[in-house]
Amino acid sequence: MDEFLRDISVSVFKEWILFQKYNEYQINFNQEDPDKIYITTEYGNGTIIFNDYNIIEFQVINTLNNETEFYLHFQMKTMKHALELFYEMLDCLKKLVHRPITKILLSCSGGLTTSFFASKMNDAARLLFLNYHVEAIGYNQLFDVGNDYDIIMLAPQISFMHAKVQEILSNQIVINIPPQVFAKYDVGKMIAIMKEAFDNKKNDSLSQIKTKPLTIHSHIHCTSKVLSLSIIRNSNRIHIAYRLYGPHNHIIIDKEIIKNKLVLQDICDVIDTILVQHPDTKKIGISLPGIITDNLITSLSIPGLDEVSIDYLKQKYIQKMIFTNDVNAVAVGYYASQKEYQSLSVLFQPTSFFGGAGTIINGQLICGPSNLAGEVQYLPLNLSDKVFQLNKTPEGTLELVSKIMISIISIINPEAIILFSSLIPQTDELKEELTKYIPQEYIPHIIKIDNLNEYSLLGSMILCAQSS
Repeated sequence: MDEFLRDISVSVFKEWILFQKYNEYQINFNQEDPDKIYITTEYGNGTIIFNDYNIIEFQVINTLNNETEFYLHFQMKTMKHALELFYEMLDCLKKLVHRPITKILLSCSGGLTTSFFASKMNDAARLLFLNYHVEAIGYNQLFDVGNDYDIIMLAPQISFMHAKVQEILSNQIVINIPPQVFAKYDVGKMIAIMKEAFDNKKNDSLSQIKTKPLTIHSHIHCTSKVLSLSIIRNSNRIHIAYRLYGPHNHIIIDKEIIKNKLVLQDICDVIDTILVQHPDTKKIGISLPGIITDNLITSLSIPGLDEVSIDYLKQKYIQKMIFTNDVNAVAVGYYASQKEYQSLSVLFQPTSFFGGAGTIINGQLICGPSNLAGEVQYLPLNLSDKVFQLNKTPEGTLELVSKIMISIISIINPEAIILFSSLIPQTDELKEELTKYIPQEYIPHIIKIDNLNEYSLLGSMILCAQSS
């Protein structure tokens, strides 16, 4: 689009937003700061910022917990594109018009004994005008859906799991239902216990704390600007973390896009806004889950994005582009951040998805001629149940991860295995499980990490720096 037409389109878009009338939202702007528009609801604040180069930012903040629910930026291309993103932001704000329902999950061994209790609590909530919704579920599904609830209540028969459940579902309130309360279906007492726990919960701002960038111990340095993108999925939203590195690995920009679904244009929007501000960027590294072929990245399991066309992106941009599987990028980043190990494997086992491994031997990333190395979903493991059943519980994930690790140890024999798995919070139990299959002296160092993002961004940058 011609810059003159782009300027006009942005002006028209701004006036169009201010002209809109909605019963659910208040739209206004500050005369002293005309480049910002505010859209407010009772429990959410939206901000639209008009920046230089016709770059527009959308953000939605949940005012109850001060968390960012939605964030993106784009350079004005067409009015259609801008309106699509505007309505996507409004869809997010709609969820914050009314006080969000407190979602409560009751869990027992099978889900049957808590179903009646859940029904009684829902009846009481309606009578008391409490904005609660209670559901019951079996333990084998608890970790698959638990992150979607505010409070987890455990029946007496699984109360011994409280410490593990709280460690894994660290952002939720986890309560043991007292046996006498459960036996009598004492709804009033349970609501009182639950309200007390909810009121006593401190505002946890850990999710808002930026992780300190890793120190790189290798001698690899950027000689020019490199844009590194890492696409991450979780149970609630899709994140595009991105970082612009300058010469000598200096971090120029470090931000993150947060959306409910993803399309290829969202990746392009990130790249476009960086390039318009930093046209001297020479290389772009993108790490994402999936299998990389000559011209496509498939098997992504990302809502809204079935595949990524490598050819499309390479034709669209003149910068050199490097595409990497997410776990391979993590392996490269981890290797560069330490000096102890020359050979290591990274194993990422998510909940309800196939796992993946990335391996470095003597400083060399192992990909294979078809980039299939590390696709552990194809291992012919002797499992007690299907993969997607096992990786929903800590016990099943322990079996799955230990058997994958045995395969890695037997074939590759790395000095260390780096593990990311939310369902295995500690490695002691895993090490004990491994001794069932292999003598203890052959078990490598097992190291648990809790952040993939930093390693992935660093790994993508390194792969770009190493490329000719």
